[in-house]
Amino acid sequence: MEKHEKIRKFIASILQRKGDSEPFSDDDSLLLVGRIDSLNVLEIVGFLEREFNYDVSEDLFNQENFDSVESISSLVESECNA
Repeated sequence: MEKHEKIRKFIASILQRKGDSEPFSDDDSLLLVGRIDSLNVLEIVGFLEREFNYDVSEDLFNQENFDSVESISSLVESECNA
């Protein structure tokens, strides 16, 4: 399974635990509209560290980078390909 799909499934599991069963696309805003919160972002960061050995530096830790499946995937892909 590719990174993008793993990230999407993980975010879907977070939303499901929160009782949010609304569909979402990869570029839908999740953080800025309140579907996920700062604690969920910390869960996502932990997942990225465990799953992809990815270390989020302070300069990359902002709302826009964690707002959608697409933005998270792009962040991971760009850092892994650097």
